[in-house]
Amino acid sequence: MYTIPNTLKREIEAFSREITDFQSGTIEPVKFKAIRVPMGIYEQRNNGTYMVRARCAAGVISPAQLLGVARIAAKHGCEPIHFTTRQELQFHNVSLEQTPAILAELYDLGLSSRGGGGNTVRNIMASEDAGIATGEEFDVTPYAVALTNTLIAEPDSWSLPRKYKIAFAGNESDNANALFNDLGFLATTLNGEKGFKVFLGGGLGSKPSAGNLLFDFLPASDILYVAEAVKQLFSEHGNRRNRHKARIRYIFYKLGVEKVFELFHGYFNQLKQERKYPLNLPEMPASTSQPNRLAHDGSRAFTLWAQRYVNEQRQQGLYSVEIPFEHGMAGAKTLERLSQILIPFGPGCLRLTMRQNILLRNIPGDQLQSLFHLLNTIGIEISSPRILNSLVACTGADTCRLGICLSKGASKAIKSRLSTLDKLTLDKVSNFRINLSGCPNSCGQHQVANLGFYGRASRNERLYPAYYVTLGGQTGWGIARLGEMIGQISARDLPVFAAEVIELYASRKEAYDGFDSYLQAGGEKEIGQLLKKYDEVPSFEEDKNYYFDWGAQELFSLTGKGQAECSAGMFDMIDFDRDFILELQKKIKESFHETATSQLLYEVVFHASRMLLVTRGIEPKNREEVFTAFKDDFIREGHVDMKFGPVVQLALKNPEGNFQEYQGLIFELASSVIELYNSMDDSLQFKVKQVKPKSESPENEAQEKRFKDFRGVACPMNFVKTKIELAQMHSGEFLEILLDDGAPINNVPGSVRGEGHDVSEVKNVENYWSVLIRKK
Repeated sequence: MYTIPNTLKREIEAFSREITDFQSGTIEPVKFKAIRVPMGIYEQRNNGTYMVRARCAAGVISPAQLLGVARIAAKHGCEPIHFTTRQELQFHNVSLEQTPAILAELYDLGLSSRGGGGNTVRNIMASEDAGIATGEEFDVTPYAVALTNTLIAEPDSWSLPRKYKIAFAGNESDNANALFNDLGFLATTLNGEKGFKVFLGGGLGSKPSAGNLLFDFLPASDILYVAEAVKQLFSEHGNRRNRHKARIRYIFYKLGVEKVFELFHGYFNQLKQERKYPLNLPEMPASTSQPNRLAHDGSRAFTLWAQRYVNEQRQQGLYSVEIPFEHGMAGAKTLERLSQILIPFGPGCLRLTMRQNILLRNIPGDQLQSLFHLLNTIGIEISSPRILNSLVACTGADTCRLGICLSKGASKAIKSRLSTLDKLTLDKVSNFRINLSGCPNSCGQHQVANLGFYGRASRNERLYPAYYVTLGGQTGWGIARLGEMIGQISARDLPVFAAEVIELYASRKEAYDGFDSYLQAGGEKEIGQLLKKYDEVPSFEEDKNYYFDWGAQELFSLTGKGQAECSAGMFDMIDFDRDFILELQKKIKESFHETATSQLLYEVVFHASRMLLVTRGIEPKNREEVFTAFKDDFIREGHVDMKFGPVVQLALKNPEGNFQEYQGLIFELASSVIELYNSMDDSLQFKVKQVKPKSESPENEAQEKRFKDFRGVACPMNFVKTKIELAQMHSGEFLEILLDDGAPINNVPGSVRGEGHDVSEVKNVENYWSVLIRKK
């Protein structure tokens, strides 16, 4: 159990007052968000509903605390409780008015939500089997808790450039994902002295990386100096302007390993000289259980359960038991009854796991039989193969503002499909890791899964939910690797594909040391071939199910999501239009048919016009709305040069028109939009290049005039084409056009004057007219 800072109670009281000020309008929303999020309170997808995240250092929570958590959830109507992949717990669907009471009640239990979000020191993780694992170097739990006690008591831990994540693992196999945290510690010993291999700059999500080896052996007594030196390095060199490039690993990307290590050692050595950081290891609760041999009635159900969910500890006669919760979701009543069952086993018998389950520990062998019956009595599902109860999925678009896909719905569909397989097959792959994230941010840790998926928005005329597929992620010193992205698949096809991968690997498993060995021996190619079967997505008319996400009642859409909530989905949509433009340009260059080329050019104008509309929250219903919105929000706003306005107007008014003569301008439009996209930062802001018109000098006036023959072109297209030509010219340049007698000569010159240009000369030539225009 960690020690709560003595300032927290005052901070909770202050937060209650700040809620009142926010609701009265005294505090602006942006400022209040900066107060609220570091308190561990996030607004959910539905405006006005919130999530509260509580810190559980090293995943430690006592049965009494868990009982209190269950009662808080029941009292405030915010169940189920959610266990996270960082060994924390969350309350969902909380009103803002409820949060002060929940924080105060957590405080009374010895739990804090402070640092559950924001640019802070986040929950420090540790191996879930720390202290009981047969192969560990030593128990890392006290070190994780000691570091927590120090860091959460320091004011500068709450004002960092971005989140600061730390993890401890009991040995080099790294079952705590320490190598993929900002700061990771792997327990080791040297000549009998306890210490750690230390890694810096790891992380999942955008531009992921394993950490860089900072110390091959660090005496355990120095961990506080290291964590504090990293915090100072991060605070002074982290990117505070761009939160998307603000994690510690981006300092490495910018400065390089050698320079970052040089900076670190400067802070580290200075701290060693100037400050004393005594390592006060807390005394962890001792087991109150009396070890005893395994005893049971020999039933088939008990035997299967024990094989799947029970492991012998290094303490003879004691066992650990995994209690599964689908997606880490547990009802208040279930947790209340479970806590009451576990209180006799002592305060140290529980850990939250990174697969969103609970691990019981220190259970005597002769108590397993009764525990088995009690778990069945309170409704915990323990009869299925372990792989079915260890699927990991983040909350996804159910509640998260960043979520693109309903990852929990997809996970349920995978479980349902896997349930149709032979149980012997599933038991062969009981430790196989399938992880899903609803977006690229990797809250579901898909990048370190054997088989990972992360959500994206794809398009086949209509938007449909899809996932990128990753293979072969694993942890461990010397073997850590991120899953490799091998393609994408529709959400609808994902469960069938996952089941096929499991069946395939189970049939090959005995010939290999593990999944990684199988992949290296040709398994990746085999799985890639399976994935290719799902390249084609039927149209909406052929099968509308592809256009609904798992568990959704409405068609898949990004409508209603603000910029901060769905930027990753936006980039998927933008990339689709960009890639399609490039493909169209390739076809145009290879085309020799004028009509086909003109239609392809029209499509370029359409996709260029639509490409960035989503960045402004615009989802047009038809092509006319695309062109109109592009003119209003990009051309008139100055993001795109006004010279492209007429060709967009041509596409709006006459899709069947002749676009071939404007190929150069249309290609320039496409390049301009793509360049604008490339200049866009992660907050969807553009760096607009200002086009400076040439000065109106005699030299410009003397330039050779342009010439266009618009005889035979009816109104209003003759004026539209005139506008397109003028849009490509600089101020002061001249354009001569030829017009037919009648309506053309009666209308076009006046319309040109109406645009502000100077009609310098109108001259009759036999049965047509010559008009000389000077651009404004």
